[in-house]
Amino acid sequence: FGSSTCVIPLHLWVVDHSTFWSSSASSSLRPPRLQPRHAMAEQGAAGHDGGAITGSQMQANLTSAKESRKRAELDAQLLANRIALLKQEEEKAWKKIEETRKRAGEIVELRKQNENKFAAKENFYKQKWESIRAAQAQNAMSRDKARAVRDQTREGMMQQKHANARNTKEQSQQCLLAKKEHEAQQRQANVERSAYLKAKKEDAKRRLEEDRLAQLEKFREDYEARTAQEELLRARTDALVAKMEKEEMELIQRLQNTQNVQRNAYEQLEAALGQTSQQISSSTRHFPGGAAGSRAGAGGAGSAEPQPAA
Repeated sequence: FGSSTCVIPLHLWVVDHSTFWSSSASSSLRPPRLQPRHAMAEQGAAGHDGGAITGSQMQANLTSAKESRKRAELDAQLLANRIALLKQEEEKAWKKIEETRKRAGEIVELRKQNENKFAAKENFYKQKWESIRAAQAQNAMSRDKARAVRDQTREGMMQQKHANARNTKEQSQQCLLAKKEHEAQQRQANVERSAYLKAKKEDAKRRLEEDRLAQLEKFREDYEARTAQEELLRARTDALVAKMEKEEMELIQRLQNTQNVQRNAYEQLEAALGQTSQQISSSTRHFPGGAAGSRAGAGGAGSAEPQPAA
């Protein structure tokens, strides 16, 4: 054939195209089915005597040689078509593999970004919790200071009370006779004042305790709300991770299936190339034998059965 392009007329194509193009992608790799040819050189000139080659015999031999050459050109064209089809299938397989690899890389990058976001969120809530604990410690320190101030005030009031009592006693002793009624009124006033101070102190203590309990309840509710929010975020994140893991497994399975399809395509390509090599070898051996049979057919082999083309 050389480097020139072999052009075969359409009337010489005897391929069964309905069988060739209706098959699937895997069956299209097989060689097309050729129609049998009955005009072989073995038919010869059965009615002629065995002697010199006549003009009709020479014309028959020339026709047989042309038919052989046309069959060889047809086989070459079919082989070129199958090779081009195999190359197209290989390019499609490689494109699918590249797309699968690119998608896998995007999924890995997305998972890394989600993990970084989750770590940043955890760090944020950790710092928030530490700030809450620091505020609680500061509040406890403030309560301790306030308690110390109250104790100091109460102690000063008690000391003042004892001093007033001593002064009152000394004054009462000095003015025992003249100021009995005044002493009685003073004692009554002291009793009422003590009751008032005690009631006021108890009320202040009660209000402080109520404020402390309300603040503790507020902190507890805030803690429970933040804990519930964290649990909800964790559950959503776990669900998202499970979904992504499932999607990752599906993509891995699809990649394995694609690799299996590619492997099958390679095996079919090797089988097709091996079968094509065998056909070319058998055709090369068959053509010289056909010419010899044509010459021998003049000796009386006119009743030989026609053979299909290779």
